[in-house]
Amino acid sequence: MKRTTESVLLAVTVSAVITLSGCQTTGDTQDKAAGAGIGALLGCAVGALTNDEDRGKGCAVGAAVGAAAGWATVSIKKYQSERVRSRANDRRVYGLTKSVRSPQVKINKSSNSPRTAKIGETVNILTDYSVRLPANESAVSVKESWTLKKNGKAVTSLPAQTNEREDGGWAAEAEISIPTGIAPGAYVIEHRVQAGSSYDTSTSRFVVRS
Repeated sequence: MKRTTESVLLAVTVSAVITLSGCQTTGDTQDKAAGAGIGALLGCAVGALTNDEDRGKGCAVGAAVGAAAGWATVSIKKYQSERVRSRANDRRVYGLTKSVRSPQVKINKSSNSPRTAKIGETVNILTDYSVRLPANESAVSVKESWTLKKNGKAVTSLPAQTNEREDGGWAAEAEISIPTGIAPGAYVIEHRVQAGSSYDTSTSRFVVRS
């Protein structure tokens, strides 16, 4: 009986997924919603099949994991960066006065706005960091990246941006839209900059409302 129930549940789920994936959509938003829905449905089935003692709980956990796939649709809508401090001013403000033998990076501030957003709204991510170069180097390739996490686990990583940076202070801004089908709650953004073997990380937070 147990094996039969599991087979029926899996068959119903697969059938529903095939039906949903075959539906015609008329826009990007619908595509994203369908994708998140399919992920949640499959997650529910897998969760239920792997939790013998409490199928309801297994389905809920599985659905949450599946719905997180909605984050896979997120992308950077707008990106811009600028030099915000000269080499001399950056050293004066942040105390970067010692000479270095290899490029060094340090995040001074990481933030996002707004701190609370709904599905479809945009969140602007800011990473303010400093670059320190050896005297014989005029620029270095710096990689900027952001990872979104929920409950300590990564749900998606935004496309990294790599640019040549001179010695001084820089501000990088990335704008994203909150995709359809994700779980509401608190999220953490891990900001990371890297130049060669030197890197630094920092975090900011926002809440998605249902």
